[in-house]
Amino acid sequence: MQLRLVVLAGALLAAGSAHATTVADCERVVAQFEAHVAGRGLGGRDQSVLLRTLADAAAPGARMSERVTKLGEFRDRARVLEARGGVSRFDADRLARGAEAAMLCLQRVGEGR
Repeated sequence: MQLRLVVLAGALLAAGSAHATTVADCERVVAQFEAHVAGRGLGGRDQSVLLRTLADAAAPGARMSERVTKLGEFRDRARVLEARGGVSRFDADRLARGAEAAMLCLQRVGEGR
C-alpha cells in the first residue's frame, strides 16, 4: 500500500506535462494515505489524532494553507511519536514521508503544475 501511495503521488506529479495537478488529485492522495494509516494500525495510541489530522487536510473546501499546515502537523507528530517510543523509526518514516508526498502534491497545485 505504501508503494502504491508513492507510485500514485509520483504519477500525479509526473503528469504535470499532460495536465495540471488539481486539489482533487491531492485529496485522493491524502485519502489513500489515510486509508493506509488506518488499515495498518499506524500511530499507536495516537492513531485517531493522526487520522483526524489527515481528514482535515483532505476536507473539501479547506484552504490550501490549512491543508499544508495539517500535513506538517501530521509529519511533526510522527517524529514526536518516534521520539517517545510510540512508533518505530520505520513507521515514523512511513508516516512522515506520506505527509510529505501529499504536501508536494499541494505545492505542485500551487505552482500550477
